[in-house]
Amino acid sequence: MDAKAARRRRVNTAPPSHRLPSTTATRPTAIGAIVRLFTERTLALRAVAAPKVLLLGSTGFLGRSVTHRLLDAGYLVRVLVRDQMKAAAYRVRGADVMVGDVLDPKAVAQACAGMDGVVDLVAVRRNRPQSYLAVNIDGPRLVAEAARAQNVKSILLVSAVGAGPNPQYQYLTSRWMGETELRKVNIASIILRFSLIIGEDGGVLSDFERAAKFGPMIVIPGDGQTRFQPILREDVASCIIEAIPRADLIGKTLDLGGPEVMTYNELFNMFMQARGITKRVVHVPGAVLTPGAAAMELLLKDPIATADEVRTIQKDNLAAGLDVVASYFTFRPSSPRTWIPQHWRAPVR
Repeated sequence: MDAKAARRRRVNTAPPSHRLPSTTATRPTAIGAIVRLFTERTLALRAVAAPKVLLLGSTGFLGRSVTHRLLDAGYLVRVLVRDQMKAAAYRVRGADVMVGDVLDPKAVAQACAGMDGVVDLVAVRRNRPQSYLAVNIDGPRLVAEAARAQNVKSILLVSAVGAGPNPQYQYLTSRWMGETELRKVNIASIILRFSLIIGEDGGVLSDFERAAKFGPMIVIPGDGQTRFQPILREDVASCIIEAIPRADLIGKTLDLGGPEVMTYNELFNMFMQARGITKRVVHVPGAVLTPGAAAMELLLKDPIATADEVRTIQKDNLAAGLDVVASYFTFRPSSPRTWIPQHWRAPVR
């Protein structure tokens, strides 16, 4: 064997970890990885599909979209509601409507019977009339225990980006504690956290409408530079629908948001432009507003803002990346900047 042949043999028989990467193999490998990822997701959807789903929080801001999307996707849907009239449209479409309170263990256990999966959208933004402890913290544990007792396969809990153990932010702390309580129960679960969810009604749009009507000028806490990754309500519903049967997401907590970072000022300015509002806007330090907000919270049944909301609105609320939804699911969320001007216009009377 000549010297050149010997060198070729040594190169070709070197351990894989010591070989130089082949430039011709790089692209096929990348494409193969994408194909494998798509195939794994598709197989997961087929293999662990949960045709019978209990939806909690079906009549709320997000729940209405999720309920109809579940029905559109062919799931056998059951909802637990206090007021069955609010669920009349679901019953017409074939949903099983049960009357009961999501904080009643017996009612939740009955609703879980025979279900394959549970989607829990229930939460409160304020500490009254229902408390953070009862709804945001104890609620997920109550649901998980009832689901496990009824042999439900998995739970999907919707939470909030920024959830964490920080007493300065009571709402976000309560969401983190609820996640923790869920994880303590021995049941398969997925937690989807979302940044600011926007829709054609309700949610932050209602907050903006109230702020625009309150007093001779519009007051914004802080400098308005807090950053969000707003995501459309319909895109949130799509994430939930796709996540329900995904075995690969069991045990994971995902921080999700839209494809753009927007400041509070940008969002509010787009709202004002869409509505033709020309009121003067003033920025007031949060520390100045907090005592007044705390007083209003004590004196008024439904104050324009609570002290916790004033603090939280000044905290950045960002997901794990601009393409995080596309990295986990089969679509890219819509652009809020494109969507808002058309959909936040004043309703025609």
